[in-house]
Amino acid sequence: MRFPWRGYVNQLTYAADLRHRVDDEFVGRVADELIRQRFFTLPVADYHRAATEALGSGERIAGEPDDEDATRDFLARLVRALDDRGPWPEPPYSTSGTGEWAALRAAPVIARVPLTEREIGATLNRVFAQEPPGAGDVRVLILRLRTGQRVALRASRPFTEPGVDLVTYDDPASTVAAFGELTGIEAEPR
Repeated sequence: MRFPWRGYVNQLTYAADLRHRVDDEFVGRVADELIRQRFFTLPVADYHRAATEALGSGERIAGEPDDEDATRDFLARLVRALDDRGPWPEPPYSTSGTGEWAALRAAPVIARVPLTEREIGATLNRVFAQEPPGAGDVRVLILRLRTGQRVALRASRPFTEPGVDLVTYDDPASTVAAFGELTGIEAEPR
């Protein structure tokens, strides 16, 4: 089975002007953002693999109006920059699919985040999903913290109204502390 590299490469090259060769500073900034996983939200290893496979594919990589040689040069230098920065640290948090909502649905509320759903989504660069899909009554964002705790942010108010529940089965005090430290979002313990 082929790895679907094109979507990853499109993300990597989207904001770059690849009609000409980019400078090393730009390559370094993209590598750093991949490792931070704030803007690029998928695992850095997936982007690395996609760039490597794209370069070895023999297919055209550059989109219009980008230059093929400049695009290949950018990806090759990006792979080297990521290799130089390895091993990559585990991100502070990662998004889990809404399939995990069933396991957290009955978890107790351990804290309240005094922000709107939009503010939280913008801070984390993640999107809440409706549960169940299409119903719109509850929107959730499930995170796995680097500490191993799994939490759900549950919004049931309008997008612009503050107050999102933080739910988990994990220890409340340590989870609220880890959530604040790793996301930069303060929550009010219950």
